Amino acid sequence: MRGWAAVAAATVLVVGGVTACGASDDSGKGGGRSGASDGGGRKSGAVAADSGDSGDAAESGLAGAMRDLSRVTSATGPVICWDDKDGKGEHVAAFDDTFSKRVATYSEEPLLSRLAEIAEEGDADRAFVRSLCGKQQYGKSAADLGVSPVSPDGRRVAVEVVTDEVGALTSSHVGWLDLATGEFTDITEAARKGGYSPETHSDEFPGFAPDGSLWFLRDEQVYYSADENGRLSRHPISKACHDERSGNDGFYRPVNSAAVTCPRLIHPSGKFAVSPATVIDGIDSYDGFDLDLLAPQMDRLDDDTAFGDPTDQMVVRDGDDVRDCDPVAWINDDDILCEGASNTFFTVRADASELGERPDGSDPLEAEVKAEIARETNNKILSVALSADRQYLYIASKEVLDEGDVKLYRADLIAPGEPEELGPLPQGVGDNFILRGNFQTGDFQ
Repeated sequence: MRGWAAVAAATVLVVGGVTACGASDDSGKGGGRSGASDGGGRKSGAVAADSGDSGDAAESGLAGAMRDLSRVTSATGPVICWDDKDGKGEHVAAFDDTFSKRVATYSEEPLLSRLAEIAEEGDADRAFVRSLCGKQQYGKSAADLGVSPVSPDGRRVAVEVVTDEVGALTSSHVGWLDLATGEFTDITEAARKGGYSPETHSDEFPGFAPDGSLWFLRDEQVYYSADENGRLSRHPISKACHDERSGNDGFYRPVNSAAVTCPRLIHPSGKFAVSPATVIDGIDSYDGFDLDLLAPQMDRLDDDTAFGDPTDQMVVRDGDDVRDCDPVAWINDDDILCEGASNTFFTVRADASELGERPDGSDPLEAEVKAEIARETNNKILSVALSADRQYLYIASKEVLDEGDVKLYRADLIAPGEPEELGPLPQGVGDNFILRGNFQTGDFQ
């Protein structure tokens, strides 16, 4: 059947050179301590700001990229990211709400030569900016973004600089590239200490919070942030969403100054989150979800334990039956969008008013199916996204036994019905694409 049913002072790298200095402010907790750089850190081949036509051309390209980034990140319609693997980096296009017209485009290509310079001057293997659309976990059609690769003012992008070491080990620096000036600020180098008791760090997974601070994971254990002056703050980690954290520490959001590692599943209140789980109800088990208060915290990822129980659990009922629910995102304060068996999508009214108040050992909470959004299909679901106003669910799918085009659909979350076919993937969009999800709610700090 065809159609629906089938990333006081800071390190500054001017264009072509690096100068390092820095100060840090730690919370005083042990592990991951950082301090002032020793005598200015590393210098290499500094070039004057008026370094000629090539520098002017590079700055001009970055300025254009900054303009285009601002346009696509502020777009209210659907956004697609893809990489043609042709050495030109990521491409991004924003569309109107029916994918019939491109309203903004962005190409990472103008950044690539600057990123290559940053890697070369740091004697590293590569420098990169994470995707504007995030990344899908294995087996998921929804992509996590977490902290943004672009600063709120659109001027800076978060950069990770990686050096491959023995085996699968890597050493990473993080910082930001100012698209208006071409300057790279290396936060990791600013924290380096020499002398009798040297101190170095490996930082990764950089991204911006709504207040413009750069967050990152230090030494695979502790989340830090750096303000625009390079001052560091250390942050606790919410214990919520244990099962979502394993191998996925790069996708997180700051909520009340703590890192939460299930960014698209945080309730709009910022008080709790949901995550997919096996729910035990007597002798039966179901694919439901955990509900976790965000307040319980830990200092380091090593403090995590697989034996802690969630705050509560919930199963989804549809009349007398139990429905499998892999939570995708909160639609509003009350409703969760679920992906179920056979590629179904439906909403659930989830009452969490008793969360944290019930005695241990209570039966799982129950939620009722509110509306069917997209019925069962044999199509392969490639990527899904919410509209910015949370009225529509966009679905990119392809018939499993057909070599035809990817089709785009739009399902109404307010007035559910048969998903509307919008047409094939827009011309020029590569096969290796992903939809920007718009799943995260709230501008938490």
